[in-house]
Amino acid sequence: MTGQGPRLHWATRLPAGRPASLLVRPAAINLLLEEEQFSFTFDPLGRLHGAFYQGRNYRRSLDNRVLAKWPAAEKGQKERRWLAREEARGLVQVAQGLAGQMAAAAADAPPAVAAALASLARWDWAALEADRQRFQQIYTPVGILPPDQYLALVVQATHGCSHNACTFCTFYQDIPFRIKTPEQFRQHVADVLDFFGPAVAMRRSIFLADANALVIPMPRLRALLQGLQPAALPRFAFIDAFHVERKSVADWQELRADGLARVTIGMESGHDPLLRWLNKPGDASDVLDAVTRLKAAGLQTSVIVLLGAGGDRYAQGHVADTVALLNAMPLGRGDLIYFSDFVPQADAPYAGLAAAAGIETLPAAALRGQENAIRAGFVAQNPARPPQFARYDIGEFVY
Repeated sequence: MTGQGPRLHWATRLPAGRPASLLVRPAAINLLLEEEQFSFTFDPLGRLHGAFYQGRNYRRSLDNRVLAKWPAAEKGQKERRWLAREEARGLVQVAQGLAGQMAAAAADAPPAVAAALASLARWDWAALEADRQRFQQIYTPVGILPPDQYLALVVQATHGCSHNACTFCTFYQDIPFRIKTPEQFRQHVADVLDFFGPAVAMRRSIFLADANALVIPMPRLRALLQGLQPAALPRFAFIDAFHVERKSVADWQELRADGLARVTIGMESGHDPLLRWLNKPGDASDVLDAVTRLKAAGLQTSVIVLLGAGGDRYAQGHVADTVALLNAMPLGRGDLIYFSDFVPQADAPYAGLAAAAGIETLPAAALRGQENAIRAGFVAQNPARPPQFARYDIGEFVY
């Protein structure tokens, strides 16, 4: 057993001599079987968070679903699927069984190890299902987050999206947009903190949800940002470009002083005809004005490019105008340019509109071609401090 600061590493042997260890940290509990290359991660409260087991990665959501991922036959690609309920239950039972075997060998373990193992023992399938129901009483569905915010503490100041009319998006389709009253929001935050408990330590930031939460009028928005806990965590949020100009640079500076660190904009494209066809609010000039205003206020910014949007009909203009728009933006170190592959959704208007217009969906190779062309055409305004490019795969999202 070794310990350094808040970390505690304890090793033992399971039946049949299988070496195992437990790593207890403020942000997580890890159960490891190094020789078999198995690992299970739990939040500080003891709930299963993720696993690497029998060659596959698993991630459990707070509504008790499990996403499995594994390498595809094509190099660099991944396969993934959501487990059926019984499969998810089976994974939980494996983790519980290993934790139970460790607990049986822990008679002389340090108190922190014994306490951690006791926490793991409490979270069987029935307990996780009860926890799912509690989670769903506190939250409406968390539709999507930027990839850098998958470990955020989500607080819902709004529900739904104030625009909610983009032809390709169904994340908030059945959720009418509304802003919580100050009393409703205070109660929501209290419920969120009570739900997470010590597991707040696993969360690296606060994400102010849902879509367009930053459209809240300034006095109310400042008050809720100032009241958020934990106070030390930076705040992040989405907004559409059209609404950024409704707050002045001075307003955005005040929000930055209140802890807002980065704003993410789904720009999708710099090609105005495509933006109109997607029914996005605003145009490319609105996106440029929005990013310029946010950067003038000292905020970090993320913009999302939707690769393949508009299919073959808009492909050339999409790439050329997106490069031009990105090159006009004052993006620098700390900012992100996300590439998200367009994924048709069966219940979105896009598919019917594309079929009626004779627009063909681009194959995966063409999406990579668009990404490569945009990367190659981008010129940072300060080459010594460029923004970062990253992939945004909506199929990877788990909360």
